[in-house]
Amino acid sequence: MKYKERISDKQLQKLLRLSGAVLVSGVKWCGKTTSSRQFSKSEVCLDNSEEGKDLIKFANAMPSDILNREAPLLIDEWQNAPRLWDAVRREVDNRGKRGQFILTGSSTPLSSEERKEIFHSGFGRIANLSMHTMSSYETGFSYGKVSLSKLFENGKEYISEHSDRTLEDAAFALCKGGWPASVDDDDEDALEIPYILLDELINIDVQRKMEKMNLRKNPSDVRRLLRSYSRNVSTQASKSLIRKDMSQSEDVLFNEDTLNKYLSLLESMFILEDVEAWSPYVRSKVRVQGSPTRQLSEPSLAVASLGLSPSALLKDFRTFGFLFESFVIKDLRVYASALNASIYHYRDSKGLEADAVMELRDQRWAMFEVKLFDPDRIDEGAKNLIKIKEKMDYMHMKEPSFLMVITAGKYARLREDGVYEVPISLLAP
Repeated sequence: MKYKERISDKQLQKLLRLSGAVLVSGVKWCGKTTSSRQFSKSEVCLDNSEEGKDLIKFANAMPSDILNREAPLLIDEWQNAPRLWDAVRREVDNRGKRGQFILTGSSTPLSSEERKEIFHSGFGRIANLSMHTMSSYETGFSYGKVSLSKLFENGKEYISEHSDRTLEDAAFALCKGGWPASVDDDDEDALEIPYILLDELINIDVQRKMEKMNLRKNPSDVRRLLRSYSRNVSTQASKSLIRKDMSQSEDVLFNEDTLNKYLSLLESMFILEDVEAWSPYVRSKVRVQGSPTRQLSEPSLAVASLGLSPSALLKDFRTFGFLFESFVIKDLRVYASALNASIYHYRDSKGLEADAVMELRDQRWAMFEVKLFDPDRIDEGAKNLIKIKEKMDYMHMKEPSFLMVITAGKYARLREDGVYEVPISLLAP
């Protein structure tokens, strides 16, 4: 299968020019290894195959010897031999050269045993690159006619574009997900991939991690947690609500300490990826809420957790709306990474909210609402964005580069109120 370029490729190239080593992290099967292979000249795979297990033993016993290969050396699933971290740092110092190593990992060390093996943060030697599953632009679902970077540069730019993607197409794209292995599959078989991957994550990968953390293996509890998280995706659901939702009776709540350990575990495996709250300067005394918005890193895992399909979403627009927001947030995160930007959400004590805020390093920012297709809801989203804009204190911050409502509709335009209305199937970084 021909390699499809990723938005993160240019970032990886840049970091290899600037740093001795690069850590590429992200949820399993998002394409870290395949992407990194495009830029490496040798490779060591520390997976759970028989060969990988032998290499892990060797790497833990003699980490420096593993590194004696042609640079850039790709070390896949490095966290299985955590002593390599310090060995890489030392070797970077010894060689005094950039672009020596690429480390990929679908989890971060959490157990006390693993953490003991890492004595140095890697600061100044090992750069970080977060990778996601493929965005709509990368899979080809988006035609990419509306560029976020151009809007940041040009401000109020007139646009009038059309997409032939339907609501049914959006439901299919959401349920299929951005998994590189199924990017060319357009039939019903592609919808099975998230279910297969979810089962493997829960029954194999999470259980291995639990064993290392001395947690009792319990796939059913992990499945219940992911189902609860998926039911509350794109909301600011509290941990106590999730705990109550997981409990099998009102009288016996799920253990709070165990829940926190499970959450840390799933975050360390890049399965859960909440959106943090934005803290802007506001003129009024309205308090900005600080609770994170619950998200999975790949929305199709939420679809699989809930046992849904495109036809089921089209019969339940409320659920479709929450999951579509998650679908858009994942895309925005990928696009933000290309712009050296971060993604947040905004909500204040008066109930005004924006589903996403993209903030660049130079403090330019844009704000987004996500609405499926209903014109009244789109109008409401645009009005909310304008109200939030009017609350900001521009003595201490820049005005927004633009405001945008992202939809599953067909038309991209600059509305009369100055807010962009853009289908996700036309958006690009």
